[in-house]
Amino acid sequence: MLSGLQQSCGGRASVGPISRRAFVAGGAALAAGAAVRLRAAASSAAASIAPLAVDGDAVVVGRGVYPVGGRQVRVRDETRLRIDPVDTATVHDEELQLGDKRPSGFHVGTRLQGTRTRSIGAFRALIGDSVRIRDGADRWLKRGEDYLVSVSFALVGLGPKPGVAPTDPVFASYSHYLQRIDAIVVDARGEARLLRGEPELATPRPPVPADDATVIAHVHRPLGAAAPALAEAQVFPIVAGPGAARTETVGRLRTTLRKLRAGEPVKVVCWGDSITAGADVEPAEAWPQRLREELAQRFPRAPLEVVNHSIGGTRSAHWLRFVEPTALSKTAAEKCRFELILNERPDVVVMEFLNDITLDSDTLRRTYAAIDAEFRPRGIEWVILTPSQKIPETFDLAEMKDERPRLLDAFLREFAHQRGHSLGDAAARWKHLHREGIPYFALFNNAYNHPNAFGHGLFVEEAMKCFA
Repeated sequence: MLSGLQQSCGGRASVGPISRRAFVAGGAALAAGAAVRLRAAASSAAASIAPLAVDGDAVVVGRGVYPVGGRQVRVRDETRLRIDPVDTATVHDEELQLGDKRPSGFHVGTRLQGTRTRSIGAFRALIGDSVRIRDGADRWLKRGEDYLVSVSFALVGLGPKPGVAPTDPVFASYSHYLQRIDAIVVDARGEARLLRGEPELATPRPPVPADDATVIAHVHRPLGAAAPALAEAQVFPIVAGPGAARTETVGRLRTTLRKLRAGEPVKVVCWGDSITAGADVEPAEAWPQRLREELAQRFPRAPLEVVNHSIGGTRSAHWLRFVEPTALSKTAAEKCRFELILNERPDVVVMEFLNDITLDSDTLRRTYAAIDAEFRPRGIEWVILTPSQKIPETFDLAEMKDERPRLLDAFLREFAHQRGHSLGDAAARWKHLHREGIPYFALFNNAYNHPNAFGHGLFVEEAMKCFA
């Protein structure tokens, strides 16, 4: 089943209000020592889309039998389905003021509201050459002198020779990409056809057939895909269901499980970065709250306390001061202290740090060994969640089908095995999504790295395996 979360963006878009929808649970419709433990499937990169084929701007659905998540779907005749190009929207005369700081990064500068997600400008959404800004006297300002543009996250600011002041109102017109998911379906007669999805800035949802047709693949037209030609990286055959994902679950919560089953009080600390903090999702959708609900349902007799210590932008090494959290505000830095976790005296800590993908192997070893050295004598059990994905800076679409583990994923799996800690392998679930027909670039509420409700649900699924 699919449901929507909607939020309008600013400006006057030629295609109407821009909304944001989220996937929710829907099944298939919707260093060297570590290598020995990796699944065989992870040794290859992208999977083939055969028996489908790409021909210019079309997907060719060949005659034959298609395995769809364990089912056999027969296509009677070869069919060529043209896929529309990526959608765009145009914003006219968006009123704003140009800040005096050079636009850069996620937040420095003035954000163009037509590309705004909940927290940042959608990554790679802005069509950079389209930006034009005029002042209140209808004089077009000169790019590079009056104003500057940071295209990646759609930010603008005053240039080196501005003809306006930071307090002057100006008016921006520009175009930006939307993304879309189309569905290839086969009806009961064996005829293939295309269902066009609705274009969105972030988290587009695939169309659902109203009849007895079966979805055999999704086609993702991503932000920034200017060329009309398709690539295999944009086509996602549904070849497996969620149950086929092979995750490295390690369950060693002996003390916590004994207390839960006996109906004794248990304290859980969730520890992490902005994802654990619930950035860009509703509070009830974030994985710590959903984990609490799942645990309460599974162990109704046990008094349960769940505490969330998480700060956006942090890495685990920040909390132990192996790396100084220099980019944090003073208030956040004061709360970014490992002793706060220890002072909770938890029975179990469930930990997620996507930001740890930026740490080198030496810092990872030092940090996680230090955490282990503090948790073990205190009897604190530990669930390590391998993290979700993010959109790479290269915007390489092939990343969505690359099943090879990141350095962090391999390290965490090996560390959990060697040290006897529990591990919920959410990373493996994300790596499997393309086989379920899901392009994970479409699962971020901020169109960059913060998962929607569906993505948070993957953390809960894997964490709960450690409480079985």
